[in-house]
Amino acid sequence: MGRGKWAMVLVVAIVLAAVAVAYAAGQAKATAPKVVRAQRFELVDAEGGARARLSVLTDGSPSLGLLDEKGEVRAVLGVGKDVGSLLALLDEKGKPRASLSVGADGSPALWLVDEKGELIWSAP
Repeated sequence: MGRGKWAMVLVVAIVLAAVAVAYAAGQAKATAPKVVRAQRFELVDAEGGARARLSVLTDGSPSLGLLDEKGEVRAVLGVGKDVGSLLALLDEKGKPRASLSVGADGSPALWLVDEKGELIWSAP
């Protein structure tokens, strides 16, 4: 086969490859779900370790937990029927050290706790 025919074959192969890639990209967009439903999602780091969890608790309330590099929960954001909304920050032992909440009745609260678990400041 001459040089000209090889060049033509190469051009046709490149065009076909480009068409295939464009078609696949179009199909991916067309079939991508608009909503993904699950009871739990995990965000993982490059090594596969969980760094965040979005889940529905057994009582039906949503919860977002942020984890440190050891996989320990260090922050929690949640909403519940009876407790309203809550943001809790935990120490390296998993003990709540600071919490901010808005109760089901709309009343706000803030707590700061020392390493022994004793309340050191709260409002109101």
